[in-house]
Amino acid sequence: MVRQEGRDPVKTRKAEWAVAILILLGAWTLYLQRLDAQDIWWDEARNIEVATRSLSQIAGAPELDIHPPLYFYGLHLWTSLLGTTAFATRLFSACFGLLAAALTYRLARGLAPGTTGRLSGLLALGLAAFSPFLLAEAQETRMYTFAWTLLAAGALTVWQAVQARSKRGAWLWWLAFAVLSAASLLAHYATALILATWALWLLAWALRGPDRLARLGTLALVGLATLLLCLPALLTAMRQIPGYQNPNLTLPGVGDYLGQLARAFTLGEYGPSAAWTWGRWLWLLLPLGGAMLALCEQALALREPHRRSNLALLLLWLFGGLAVYYLLLTRQSAFNPRYISFALPALWALAGWALTGWRRLFKPLPWILAVVLLAVSIPSLHADLTDPQYYHVDTRGVVSWLQDYATTKDIVLVDQRYPFGFYWQRWDSSAHGLPPAEPADQPPAQYLFVDLNQVDERLTELAGDAHRVYWVTWFESDIDPRGSVPALLDTHGERLGEQDFRGYKVRWWQLQPPTQFNTAQEFQTLNLHFESGITLLEGDWQGRLTPAAAGRPALVTLHWRADGPTSRPLKVSLRLRDGDGAMLAQDDRVLLNDRHLRTTSWQPGETALAVYTLALPPELGTYGLTLVLYDEESLEAVGQRDGSGVEPEIGALRAGQ
Repeated sequence: MVRQEGRDPVKTRKAEWAVAILILLGAWTLYLQRLDAQDIWWDEARNIEVATRSLSQIAGAPELDIHPPLYFYGLHLWTSLLGTTAFATRLFSACFGLLAAALTYRLARGLAPGTTGRLSGLLALGLAAFSPFLLAEAQETRMYTFAWTLLAAGALTVWQAVQARSKRGAWLWWLAFAVLSAASLLAHYATALILATWALWLLAWALRGPDRLARLGTLALVGLATLLLCLPALLTAMRQIPGYQNPNLTLPGVGDYLGQLARAFTLGEYGPSAAWTWGRWLWLLLPLGGAMLALCEQALALREPHRRSNLALLLLWLFGGLAVYYLLLTRQSAFNPRYISFALPALWALAGWALTGWRRLFKPLPWILAVVLLAVSIPSLHADLTDPQYYHVDTRGVVSWLQDYATTKDIVLVDQRYPFGFYWQRWDSSAHGLPPAEPADQPPAQYLFVDLNQVDERLTELAGDAHRVYWVTWFESDIDPRGSVPALLDTHGERLGEQDFRGYKVRWWQLQPPTQFNTAQEFQTLNLHFESGITLLEGDWQGRLTPAAAGRPALVTLHWRADGPTSRPLKVSLRLRDGDGAMLAQDDRVLLNDRHLRTTSWQPGETALAVYTLALPPELGTYGLTLVLYDEESLEAVGQRDGSGVEPEIGALRAGQ
């Protein structure tokens, strides 16, 4: 084959390019399929909102969270030309997804010479272009395909830099590498995990050569240039990242960690688990067996220093990146396959190279096995594109339902600005303004930030004149985990029903306007001191000063204080008892502070309000209010420090007409 290539290299190159173009065209067709079928979800809507600001505003946008600004700059320019529709904004990701696949082809191409290199590149291109994980990210308005592209381009430039034969040519490549490294960090901070592994590879390169001092000096200058290019964003990251917490992202065991990543990166995060049951063995054995054969077949080629160096970088990029990420997780748990998906170009390139080893047994076999691996991914691809159960949210379904049932005399309150405001026309994007007046035939909608100390005032301002209130929560609401909004609406109105949508819950109440919402009127001092360093300072409840309506829910508001650190996550069971001590109603809630943290995270002296609702019986009378403070995990009751019992009575509640 080498001799034939030597006789007609042009023909061979044309065939290679023809196959590559066909693969890219097929992938592009796939990426555009149902590109706007799924609703814009929270991350996407937030990204679009930030990107539509001015460039100066983007730099200081608090909504960036822990994300640097470069992706938003790019999306800003893109949306200024093509608009902010779901299709237009996702097209930005699709373009970079295709470019990332094309650069992966070049990475794999550099692992072997001649025919083997071409085959390696084409196989890697196919695996990357039709990867379920790449498809998922190519169809979302997020920064991952953008960052993959920058990293892959950075790897190619650093290869050229260390192999350059002239100083002038080398410095041009080093400059390009510094720019791309900085751009990667400015696209997503997690790319630092990959750049850290590259630094080890570069250090080994510098120490291995006869001109060590010159090489180390070069690396120092490149590192300094990279740092200076992204210094403002990195200073911000140093303040943001150490304090980043997401209780939904926990630390898995090593086996679970590798298993989740293996599934996500090969067969995707969606689709039937049965495909993974047998597909994982194909993804393990075929590349691994091929790699062993490739090492034997390409032993001569790997004697070339730059081939070994290229292979070493990709191996370190993949396995070093996975190791560094897991070590980081042991200090700050925030696991999500996307955060280490920046190792994917290396995985695809190595897999393509490994499959070439099967040529030793049968020349067409690498192509056959690549098709097998891609065929295993079809259920995931199909699920991602067509199966609604794997969609993030059904915001359009919520909007359509509300437009059918809510009137202009009602108000829609939501606990998240995104993505609801992306689809609702009569919407105010600010945190405190009132909904706009237009369009007049649509009910107004407003984001409600829940602060338990002021939520009654805010509800009165927004919903005091409404006939009905629709409370739309995104998944399990992290804005109102203490349930203050439903509690106030239950006790000041009549709950009519609830409706579940994918990612949402809608509950609605009938009111008799004007409505004045109150969490408490006049607190009564209680000063109940419990073990575990918790004190119930005071409380107020409907039926304490004036009779509450029999047969209706009654609102109870309690004020708690942490007297010292506690190692126990505490929960409160509030109970309504009749004269004989029989329990008529109860409400159990986790004790949370204003930061929505359990008592194990409270600071000494910190106070927090909590609200509860108790369904009153239809009979008129006076009832006792008791409570039990107990450990959420062990269910063990916490007694009072004076030893007076575990269920003190805090007062009486009168039920009247």
